[in-house]
Amino acid sequence: MRKQKYLTVLFVLFLQYTLLAHNVIKGKVIDANTNTPLVGTSIILSGTSEGCTTDDWGNFLIDTDYESGVLIISYLGYESQEIEFTSHTEFLVIELKPDIVDLGTINISASKITPMESMAQIDVKLRPVKTSQDVLRIVPGLFIAQHAGGGKSEQIFLRGFDADHGTDVNISVDGIPVNMVSQAHGQGYADLHFVIPELVREVDFGKGPYYAGYGDFSTAGYVSFKTMNTLKENLIKVEGGSFNTTRVVGLFKLLSKKQETNGKSAYVAVENFNTDGPFNSPQNFNRLNMVARHNNIIDRYNMFTLTASIFNSKWDQSGQIPQKSIDNGIINRWGSIDPTEGGNSQRYNFIAKSVHQLPQGAMFCNQLYYTHYKFDLFSNFTFFLNNQGFGDQIEQKEYRDLYGYTAKYSKSHSLKKNSTIDYEIGGGFRLDKITNSQLLNTYKRYTVLDTFNIGDINELNLNMYAKLNWTINKWFINMGLRFDNFKFEYSDKKTGEYNNASKYKSTLSPKLNIVFNASENFQLYAKFGKSFHSNDARVVVNSDSLSTLPYALGSDLGFNWKPFPRFIVNAAIWYMFLEEELVWSGDAGSWEPSGRTRRIGLDLSLRWQMGRSLFFDTDINLCDARYIDLPYGKNYIPLSPKISSTGGLNYKYRKSWTASLRYRYLASRPADEINLVSTKSYFIMDFQTYYTTKSRFSIGLTIENILNTDWNEAQFATDYRLYKGDEDYGLTFTPGVPLSFKLGLSYSF
Repeated sequence: MRKQKYLTVLFVLFLQYTLLAHNVIKGKVIDANTNTPLVGTSIILSGTSEGCTTDDWGNFLIDTDYESGVLIISYLGYESQEIEFTSHTEFLVIELKPDIVDLGTINISASKITPMESMAQIDVKLRPVKTSQDVLRIVPGLFIAQHAGGGKSEQIFLRGFDADHGTDVNISVDGIPVNMVSQAHGQGYADLHFVIPELVREVDFGKGPYYAGYGDFSTAGYVSFKTMNTLKENLIKVEGGSFNTTRVVGLFKLLSKKQETNGKSAYVAVENFNTDGPFNSPQNFNRLNMVARHNNIIDRYNMFTLTASIFNSKWDQSGQIPQKSIDNGIINRWGSIDPTEGGNSQRYNFIAKSVHQLPQGAMFCNQLYYTHYKFDLFSNFTFFLNNQGFGDQIEQKEYRDLYGYTAKYSKSHSLKKNSTIDYEIGGGFRLDKITNSQLLNTYKRYTVLDTFNIGDINELNLNMYAKLNWTINKWFINMGLRFDNFKFEYSDKKTGEYNNASKYKSTLSPKLNIVFNASENFQLYAKFGKSFHSNDARVVVNSDSLSTLPYALGSDLGFNWKPFPRFIVNAAIWYMFLEEELVWSGDAGSWEPSGRTRRIGLDLSLRWQMGRSLFFDTDINLCDARYIDLPYGKNYIPLSPKISSTGGLNYKYRKSWTASLRYRYLASRPADEINLVSTKSYFIMDFQTYYTTKSRFSIGLTIENILNTDWNEAQFATDYRLYKGDEDYGLTFTPGVPLSFKLGLSYSF
């Protein structure tokens, strides 16, 4: 009994010690011009490594032993402020004014679970983004390749993964998923062409399976784009250039200045893009985007946003061509074997989001979304291998309705001795209803020769997660756990008889991230986690022996270092294990088990402000990727990047002149397991410059591939047959864009 009383007293004393805060400083950071919250603003207690970043509402909370001191508030592209505080300081409302980009305002110790978030801020502020797919290149180490006339989703490479069109990279825009499950062309297909690049305000990303808020397809990492809630000004832009390329963009505010000062904003944005491309057979590529958004800050505690968008795209394509057909003089680099390839795609999005600040600093966010999606693609990868008379062209087609809801609740608690605990609980559902998913053998698009498969797919994902962030002195510890439950259902229509199959599967994904702030300018971190990607419903409902939700296990050890005021270094060594997976091949209408794999890599990123207006950046990525169960020398993972690098110089003189010279390099890599066929390496350089007059007119010039390098953008090792030829095996590819020019004129008002 005495022992029990003694333990009770100790427990009560412990609660008093931990839950009674010494000095808690609370506040909010907003844009001085628009009154909108500045998410991710750095708040640092001067002379210490204590600090935090603002949340989705712009709020912050710091618990400290100091009764008085100075807070340093900084946000890239804004004037920094220093504000004195005491133990009697009430809720602070801090207004920051836009200013030049200064890397000196970046605080390493403010970075938490995603230590490279500061680099993402830098790149978004400095790098010119030419196209919607260019926004993906903001992520260090991520490469893309287009091989279907510009209209199809890009092939994605990240951390040693050939993620096809998104199988191992979770991609979202404003909280709405981009990856399409059980898609007609490929699992996780992520088409970002519905994004207007001028609207992107933030790119949040994380490499590896370490983030509880992201589930399916987040094995290699995640990329989350956030677009503008409000426009600073109206914009009209017209661009034109090589290969009959034209692009027109319009961004228009719909409310008066008085209405905007009351916390309301609304705008519409329109983009139309056309090009024929450099190919002998014109691409006839046309893309139309329209976006409308209404953002209403109802009061200090409630915000509501409505977004609607329309995307329509159609194109012709020359497709992949065999290297041997060029070597033998059959066609040139810009020719085609089947010039009738191409496709069209439509996407209609609706998003309703509300954010609520509850008593005692808690936050509750809701989001409801709907997508209507159409997809129709004609491809020919093997030419006349299977059908020597009419060819192997295939059509992949589907109609989809996507419904989803997400919610999250977060709260911060102040503990004693420079310690805080933040927790977040979230969850939601995603329902994909796919009608008439088809794989057909066609001839010149309009003649159907055979139906390989046709059916309806229903796929439901229920998920919930919890994560706990504990900050104590110089340590930050994040623990997370995610639960996902899937129901797969497929109705096969090919047989002519009722054939409905279904399957249920669940998975748990634990996460652990540890950050140690050795000083204001040096931070160490270690990450451990598990994630997964789902496989195609058409396969998993008929298979019990192969994995339904292949899992990935990963670990990172790295650091962020700021050796000089305007020089930032990030480096990490990492390891990933991937369970044997079942991958659906939409091109062949079949599945392929690929066995267990492991990847070991090194990432290095540098950001350096060389002067007031001149910036240098480089990212270098190394990876060794192998199958575990195959003999050495025959265990290469096809198309896995071994060495890649991107970087360049950016010049930004206030608001008048911007220039950028950028490079990207991708080394040769095995195209098959035994390295019988290898891809060709390439080194490409692009240049872009814009000058803005005092009257707000801007004129710009973009030069792609300034060295006029012959390079292969997408490359594969393929079995194929040319017309009336013999069966062959070798490298097929889509050529990358040659030297090209684009001139732009814009007006802001």
